[in-house]
Amino acid sequence: MRRPYQILVPLLSLFLVRVDLTDLWPLEMRVRILKVYDGDTVLVQKGNWSQKLRLSPIDAPELMQPFWNGKPGAGQLAQTCLKKNLSSTGILRLHGYDIYHRMLGDLDHVAIKLVRQGCASLYPYAKFESVAAKYLFLKAMMEAKNKRRGYWAFGGIKQPKAWRKGRVKKRNGDR
Repeated sequence: MRRPYQILVPLLSLFLVRVDLTDLWPLEMRVRILKVYDGDTVLVQKGNWSQKLRLSPIDAPELMQPFWNGKPGAGQLAQTCLKKNLSSTGILRLHGYDIYHRMLGDLDHVAIKLVRQGCASLYPYAKFESVAAKYLFLKAMMEAKNKRRGYWAFGGIKQPKAWRKGRVKKRNGDR
């Protein structure tokens, strides 16, 4: 017969190592969409609780980011695209939190729609539920690129992280 500590210690260890329970099963809930910040970040509300949500596993251009060819408007294109694809309410599928403590998830499977429309690309360090899910996103991105949809019609964009890094150097007057 098992002693109580043989059961409780392994359970307690889950909380000591801070396991995110959304890794075990995703949480789904109906939320209101209050605000669209940019092409991959929205403010959602459930009752009295509201939180910024970063759409996963996509990466959209920053609001002021230009297209690859230097013309302005890539960020506005991504924001407009997200607004068109969302309604005032939706089903949030929570995936967890990132290293910056932002909530990660998807609203009504809008992430794949944005990639298909050329309004977002894959986040380079994204985690996927399966290899099939990753393949689905890669296929959608290649299709958008080949058919020159969204920002691909303007030659694409620089990865948002690289673009932000370049802006910081210019602002600080470095190199």
